[in-house]
Amino acid sequence: LTDLAENDLRVIFDTFDSGETARDVLIDTLPRLVNLYGSAAATLGADWYDEMRALAEVSGRFSAIPAGLPDAGRTESLARWGVSPLFGPTPDFATSLTKVAGGLQMVIANVDRLTVQQSSIADRRARGWSRAGSGKCDFCQMLIGRGTVYTEATADFEAHDHCGCVAVPEFI
Repeated sequence: LTDLAENDLRVIFDTFDSGETARDVLIDTLPRLVNLYGSAAATLGADWYDEMRALAEVSGRFSAIPAGLPDAGRTESLARWGVSPLFGPTPDFATSLTKVAGGLQMVIANVDRLTVQQSSIADRRARGWSRAGSGKCDFCQMLIGRGTVYTEATADFEAHDHCGCVAVPEFI
């Protein structure tokens, strides 16, 4: 999903001729991309949670809770931050695209992660959630290496742009 969103973003970026245009179009378009791909991420995350629960042969009934989408303020902030390289003496469209694409990926992936987190906290047959991924950076490698199972709703899933880590439900 995040690759599809980035492809859409690249198509949109090819139409920009100025920082102002980029900012205005992104403020309008990013919420739509997050709505489309974030909603799909929530649905897929909930379906995956339910499948993992079934594979673990957990007794009792529970349906995963799809996470809500971030408010428009999140995408507006991303748009304004992401286009900052376009307002220098030499507009840098490549850097701007990288910044916006990374932020968009994180926003969409966080909807999936939050779906698993919230569901594993609400599910009485779950112990919580853990972090999994390839650990391509030191930060993620360190967190994955802890093997911690988070059980509190207040435990945040710390992520960065282009982070490929996921939340995994842990069952009793």
